[in-house]
Amino acid sequence: MRTSMERARSAMAEAIAALTEALHEDAVSSAGGADLLGFALEVGALLRTTQAALIMTTAEADQRSSSTGDRRFDIACGCRNVNELMQRATGAAPTTIKQWSRLGSLVREDLAMTGERRAARFPALRQALFAGRIGADGLAAAAVPLEAIRDRIPADHLAAADQALADVAATDDDDLVLTEHAAATAGDWGAPAPDATESHTRRSTPAMTDTLRVHASAWAAALDQDGAMPQDERAQRMRSLYLGTMRDGLVPLQGRLSAEVALQLQTIIDAINNPHGKEAGVRFRDSDDEPMRDERTTAQRAHDALATALGVAAASDLPVLGGSAPTVVVHVTEDALSTGTGWARVTGADATGGDLHVPVSVATHTACIGQIQRVVTGSDGRVLAMTIIDRAFNAHQRRAITLRDSTCVIPGCHTPARWCEVHHVTEWHDGGTTSIDNGVLLCWNHHRFIDSNGWAIRMAGGVPEVRAPHWIDPTGRWRSTRPPAPAISPG
Repeated sequence: MRTSMERARSAMAEAIAALTEALHEDAVSSAGGADLLGFALEVGALLRTTQAALIMTTAEADQRSSSTGDRRFDIACGCRNVNELMQRATGAAPTTIKQWSRLGSLVREDLAMTGERRAARFPALRQALFAGRIGADGLAAAAVPLEAIRDRIPADHLAAADQALADVAATDDDDLVLTEHAAATAGDWGAPAPDATESHTRRSTPAMTDTLRVHASAWAAALDQDGAMPQDERAQRMRSLYLGTMRDGLVPLQGRLSAEVALQLQTIIDAINNPHGKEAGVRFRDSDDEPMRDERTTAQRAHDALATALGVAAASDLPVLGGSAPTVVVHVTEDALSTGTGWARVTGADATGGDLHVPVSVATHTACIGQIQRVVTGSDGRVLAMTIIDRAFNAHQRRAITLRDSTCVIPGCHTPARWCEVHHVTEWHDGGTTSIDNGVLLCWNHHRFIDSNGWAIRMAGGVPEVRAPHWIDPTGRWRSTRPPAPAISPG
């Protein structure tokens, strides 16, 4: 008679063969809606059970490798540690195996000195894991918040929370309902086609990881009333922000923000990206067409909002640095600036603290911003000039331009004036003046990419006019940014 391990290994081999055959035959692409939904649910159940097996396998390997010498299981397998062993056995990443090991310690039954099995730390969640109701993510969402307070609450309270979360895991989430419409066929003798019939497929689903996380956090907060202060102290110690090393023209940003700082940042991002709750996109006032969507991703929009906020902050009363307000210096050769091609150089923009090469368009953009100076050198390295104060729009000019433009002048962009930069319509190096009639409001995104995003701006009688890219407006019309005058009927 075969053991349960032998039966499980045989069943897994059959399941792998069946799934491999289905994938090779492209069965997923050709499946009907109900079959595809059922396949997703059943593969999900298989995934959760497989993760349970891997968690327990890692836990057992950890236990068998806790001794010293050649008796260690990992050493006997020719590996340095259990993490390497499971990497080689499963192909999983080290961080994934580290999570399996941590979760295994929460649900395994360790051996006592007497040789008897001790109850797991979370026995109810252990049974939910074995039943396939939760996988690795669900177990982490439910157990980790409770594990963090385990030493500060009574054992019976922990057991109650464990059982309550297992009950949540055992309860089906909202059903998935697939609605399909059968193709309509023409009636007899040219009669109108009958209405297409609807079919509904209803399938129950397991508890979602986020649902478990919400319940676990509620239990942890209720059971550990005194834990808020220690948690806040830990959070303050662990707060961090790092700039990485530039790669492919981008500097990675990493760290951990305190909750209030993260909330403030997210609020600023939301406010800048959609300040008045208006739908983003381009729509001309004389058109009823649907607005063009903002093609930036959510992450790109967040980046540009942060750039806007930093620009506003730099123009405010920040502490001085080196005797003056925080100033970004961009080094660019005279030839590169005049031709608009080549490279510029900035110092201290990443973790190295050294010189970094950036496109010359960065220098062109920064030359329009009052709080940023530009150093121009000749081919021999001699400093030829620096941006002078008249190069930047002063406060009086900005107020007048704000009164005229109100927001970024690109149609469909609702970024208000206080978050905009003032752009020279005719560039300074092309003979443009720093005057009200040569300045318009642009948000950071449209200002940074004005030379490449297809938009054109000109002044007509002191009023900005814009021309959209051809893929937005094939007519190529110049359009005033001023609202049309109200039509007043005579009499």
